Amino acid sequence: HQIKIDNFNTCRVVAMQHDGNYMQVGNTFDKLMIWATGQGLNVDIARSFGIYYDDPAAVEKHKLRSDACIEIAADFVPPAGCRILQMPAARCATLLHIGPYSDLEKSYQQLYGIWLPASGEEPNEHPPFEEYLNDPRVVPPSELQTAIRLPLL
Repeated sequence: HQIKIDNFNTCRVVAMQHDGNYMQVGNTFDKLMIWATGQGLNVDIARSFGIYYDDPAAVEKHKLRSDACIEIAADFVPPAGCRILQMPAARCATLLHIGPYSDLEKSYQQLYGIWLPASGEEPNEHPPFEEYLNDPRVVPPSELQTAIRLPLL
C-alpha cells in the first residue's frame, strides 16, 4: 500500500457512538444511516467516516470506543441529543485500503508498524479515522475503498 501525506479539510458530522469490537461497527453505521434518512439527509451522497479512539492491540474488545459519522451541511439543525463533531483539518498520512473491512488490520499494521517508525513523522492528538469512499451496499467487499487517515504534527 502506498502512503501519502495530504491535507484533510474539516467537515461537520453527526456521530453515533459505538462501544465494543470494531468489527461490529457496521451495525452502528446501519442505525446511523436509517436515522439520517429519517432526517432527510441524502445518505447516498454524504461522506461517511469512522473515528477509532483506542488501539485494539492494547484495549480489550468490549472496551473499544469508536464513532460512526456522516457529514452534514453547516445549516443542518440536528434534533436534541445528537452529537455533532467537527472532523479536524489536519495534515495526514493517508493509506488507501482496497478490499474488505475485515482486512483493515493489515493496513493499520503497515501504517503504524512499518511506515510511521521509518517516516520521521509523529501523530498529533487526534485519533485516526477512516473515510469510506464507496458504498458496501453496492460494491463487493473486494472493491471497497477506505482512506485510513492518521493526523500528523
